[in-house]
Amino acid sequence: MSGDVSGEGLHTVLVIGAGIAGLAAATALRGLGHTVTVLEARERVGGRIWTDAEGVDLGAHWIHGTDGNPITELVERLEIGYSYVGGDSSYTGGFDSLDLFGADRRMIGQAAKNRTLELADGVLHELEQRAEHARRRELPDMSLAQAITQILAARGYSPDDEHAVRYHLNVVLREDVAEDADRLSLKFWEDGYLVYGHGDSVLHRGYQSVVDALADGLDVRLGHVVTRIETGGPGPVRAVTAHGDFTADKVLVTLPLGVLKSGTVAFDPPLPEPKQSAIDRLGFGTLNKIALHFAEPFWPLEQYAFGYLCRDTDRHPTVVISMWKSHGKPILVMLLGGSLGRELETWSDEQVAEYGDTVVRDLFGPDAPAPAHVSRTGWSGDPFARGSYACIGVDASPKDIGVLAEPVAGRLFFAGEATNSYHWGCVHSAYESGLREAARISGDTSLYTAPSAETPRRQRRDIDRMKRFARMRMSHLAEHDLRERVACLRDGVDPYGVRLLAPLVEAELETLASMFDELSFAPGEAVCREDDAAHGIYLIADGRVEVDFGGVYEPAVMSRGALLGAHDLFFNARTATVTAVDDVRLYYLDHYRYKTFLYAFPDVMMLMISDLVTRWEQLETALGASVLPGAQRRPQQTDGAVTAG
Repeated sequence: MSGDVSGEGLHTVLVIGAGIAGLAAATALRGLGHTVTVLEARERVGGRIWTDAEGVDLGAHWIHGTDGNPITELVERLEIGYSYVGGDSSYTGGFDSLDLFGADRRMIGQAAKNRTLELADGVLHELEQRAEHARRRELPDMSLAQAITQILAARGYSPDDEHAVRYHLNVVLREDVAEDADRLSLKFWEDGYLVYGHGDSVLHRGYQSVVDALADGLDVRLGHVVTRIETGGPGPVRAVTAHGDFTADKVLVTLPLGVLKSGTVAFDPPLPEPKQSAIDRLGFGTLNKIALHFAEPFWPLEQYAFGYLCRDTDRHPTVVISMWKSHGKPILVMLLGGSLGRELETWSDEQVAEYGDTVVRDLFGPDAPAPAHVSRTGWSGDPFARGSYACIGVDASPKDIGVLAEPVAGRLFFAGEATNSYHWGCVHSAYESGLREAARISGDTSLYTAPSAETPRRQRRDIDRMKRFARMRMSHLAEHDLRERVACLRDGVDPYGVRLLAPLVEAELETLASMFDELSFAPGEAVCREDDAAHGIYLIADGRVEVDFGGVYEPAVMSRGALLGAHDLFFNARTATVTAVDDVRLYYLDHYRYKTFLYAFPDVMMLMISDLVTRWEQLETALGASVLPGAQRRPQQTDGAVTAG
């Protein structure tokens, strides 16, 4: 391939890898007139997208978050059919519609099923509290597993309850993030991860139909294993393969992170140290599948996913997916992530068949037939993948993903799901990264817009948990207790006389009121002490407290309806000393759950911010307009001349 530019302002480009990132970039660049050659190690296009002859997606499977997703827009433009399967979980189709089977091999009733979720919500809530505290205080990182162990030990759950909690953790981590909790960062495992609209979809002809359409008309060289990429010197960049060397003006590397970690592709000169360090720190998980092919379905035909809580959840899949519901095929698919997925690759075919039979007969009875045949994946042992997708390991962060995405010397570029710090690990992650690098290489910024307006995944999960928590609390609160809490909140004022919660309608007040815990203090007992870390808000239900502002303001005695600590969540705040004057009953809500409420009902947050700004302006007026030490006034423009203010 020639190293000459292919026209004025146009480049010759080598793309390493024919996954969706490489194909998206190549298609976009070719459309602008650049000469593009794609080098692919496999004898097929798609990379970690691979639909077999039976229509099973052995790699990528879902459009995660259908509404607003660029993959949805792409398949609609390509006229590729897809169907919505619901929920905000890739694997369950939504927990509300999941048929969950327990240790007695019977479907768990709705109340018991909801209780498993409430238990898990409590652990996940505390896990997120700890993660936020560690981020805000810049504490050392630890593994999610270490924090989970501490939380479970403190809560002292029964074996059955702990089993239920671990089931939900495995859905979220092992079968979604594709890695074990001991390999994931407490602080950053999903920090900054953005999601599109609720609900996932599947493609009628599998994801292979998408990559085949993108590859149409491109110069793709299959079976070309790149072993070396040379970018030094003044000449063209060079990719070395067993079929000869290829040169171009620029090279775009879309190799999976697992391949970069393995070092099987050499870079000359070596990658910059920050980029290599980022590669080393980031995790790369594994998600494998077992597909059981039957002559005809014998399970409930309208059910998409079956939850499996029958046996040790750390050794078994959490769900079984029915392809009859989504594709009209009599196939059941199990997902095994993390170390369990990697262990699957060491099992014999007989062991895999026996394992699958056990799960199916637990769900559908001992008379369930054996499958006609069984297929399975082995992504961690695949030399051109070395795993499934990126994750944030202990002591890593999404900043490492950003470093991996940075070009080198204007000639070496990187794309792929592991280079997308907005959301990694998905098809749309890879697709967006290909368009991003096509825009960078060509200079045409219209090719890519960053998805910065989407919703953080943590925030969405927090809001869902908060709403479930409020529903659970309201179902247990007596009507008169709820009415008393609502009345107290409605009339509540902060220490500065602001009725922060006045804008809430009745339903919003009920939601917030239900979330508070009730605490009691005797006369003289400290509610909190000066310089304790602020961690929640207090609403006085009965009695009086004295607030000592540490000399900033005069001490104040406050009674029913006083709201303390509401603004402290905006800072790494410390508390004042608050002491009970007489018998006091307080409502208490931790800041993390309160912040989640504000995400869901932002009018209150806006009022709080407005109140803070007003008080800052009042403080500035009281102090005067003198310039702070080290500050400079802004130059003023007068009649065309700049003068000092």
